[in-house]
Amino acid sequence: MKNTILVILLLGIFALLAITSIAGKSGTCDEIAHHIATGVVFLEKGDLKMSTESPPLPRYIVAAPVVAFLDPVLPTDKNVWRNQDRAVFGRDFFFKYNSNSKQMLFASRFVVIVLGIMLGLLLYIWSSRMYGERIALFALFLYSFSPNILAHTRLATTDLITTLFMLLSLFTFWAFIKKPCAVNIILAGIFLGLAQLSKYSMLILYPILIVLYVITLFISNQDQKKPSVANILSIFLISLFVMWGGYGFSMEPILENAMRAQEKMDFSVFFLQKLLPVSQQSIRALADFLLLRLPVPLGEHILGFLGVIKHSYEGHITYFLGSWSAKASPLYFLVAFTLKTPIPIIFLLVLGLIRSFKKKLSINEYFLIVPVVVYFIIALRSNLQIGIRHLLPIYPLCFMISARSIDFLRYKLLKIVIIISCAWLVLGTLITWPHFLSYFNEIAGGPNNGWQYLRDSNIDWGQDLPALSQYLKENKIDEVTLEYFGEDLPWGYGINAAPFTELEYIKPENKIYAISVQYLDNVKWTEDCAPTKKAGYSIFIYDFRNNK
Repeated sequence: MKNTILVILLLGIFALLAITSIAGKSGTCDEIAHHIATGVVFLEKGDLKMSTESPPLPRYIVAAPVVAFLDPVLPTDKNVWRNQDRAVFGRDFFFKYNSNSKQMLFASRFVVIVLGIMLGLLLYIWSSRMYGERIALFALFLYSFSPNILAHTRLATTDLITTLFMLLSLFTFWAFIKKPCAVNIILAGIFLGLAQLSKYSMLILYPILIVLYVITLFISNQDQKKPSVANILSIFLISLFVMWGGYGFSMEPILENAMRAQEKMDFSVFFLQKLLPVSQQSIRALADFLLLRLPVPLGEHILGFLGVIKHSYEGHITYFLGSWSAKASPLYFLVAFTLKTPIPIIFLLVLGLIRSFKKKLSINEYFLIVPVVVYFIIALRSNLQIGIRHLLPIYPLCFMISARSIDFLRYKLLKIVIIISCAWLVLGTLITWPHFLSYFNEIAGGPNNGWQYLRDSNIDWGQDLPALSQYLKENKIDEVTLEYFGEDLPWGYGINAAPFTELEYIKPENKIYAISVQYLDNVKWTEDCAPTKKAGYSIFIYDFRNNK
């Protein structure tokens, strides 16, 4: 009973921190441009090929409360939602066709918060089955006060949803390994399939599960019933069937009715030419047959994965340690994890790993360590480096490992250090509220200095228009010249915003400027000027009104 009360208390605090931080944040780039409006089209029009940048499950989820309770309006012309610029349709959906953008945003975010609570509960249940309720409570404590988890729990994006389904997939596969019965095979297959429907990167689960299966064969007791290869194949086949169901069991050529089909055809031909030593004419004929003539299941998923490969090949311009580059750095995610993860959690993670390796590793430890290591290695080699959120799926596993550090409480000095670490984590998270997305730890100098190392969704996703609005109202400022990184509308928060002139990018006039961190380098004079104020860490405000 006592543990139940503590679980409810921790999850209640977690929910309170997430919900109360919603009101002070505007819609982020991906919420408005990519996920909510697209999800509504998926649910109401069934046009799954209008956007394949992400699998459909997270979009189904964030759009479900909007469709169910808010009666959203969509244009009847299919060409409108199939706009080549996804952001244009997203903005029009929120601000042109509908007049309740804030209610839609809250509804979509709220359902993700519910999933965040479910993820915390799952973390507790799995940890308790592995190591007992004492360690499980500690893992839940770390989860409940993690600024990175809180940041993405209250956003209608893919990251928290992917994290939930990855953990569900690993948990049900662990249960299957422990007891390879029909029910566990089915559950493992279902949640592996749902994980695939949450993000393309979850393809990594297949090799991870194979590695875990092989390890099981070597370390399991002779008396323990060992799962067969047929069991593993059954799980994989069920997952594929679940994936196909997520696309409505459609069966059509991959590029049929696809957006930017010719562009994707050209890239496919280019890619095939690197793989096959045949003539260009033969390659084109093969690509034409495979992509335009051959009906296949999961065509939308294959199409989306093809887009990810294309995006990864082309790269993404990223800000890293003071400079912009389209070339990926193998250190990006290592630095991001070091700067964006609270120092107490890093310390406890090290202690937890020491505790895990003090004795011979059991299957429980392998289920935590192998996914973290494999996922991290793949991330380090990724050419798409736009935020710590891409590492979010390994955080619950890190909390489970970190929670094992509680075994060191029997040592007086470590007991004091662990208690201080817990207090440090709670205090740091509460101080950061409600700006969890912009959290940086003390190594980076906190949220105030994080912009010097990392940008994009690490600190600025267009979320701080309310903070800017509050500053302008408190200082009775009628107009601001704004360079804003985001898809939300400043006037929706009472901000009278004027655009920069060409000359103002080089030299400021005697007025008020507000510049999103992501765009600071667009404005040359920011190199030599310190901001007068910051709106929620992601918008810098410069007041030149007293300059002569």
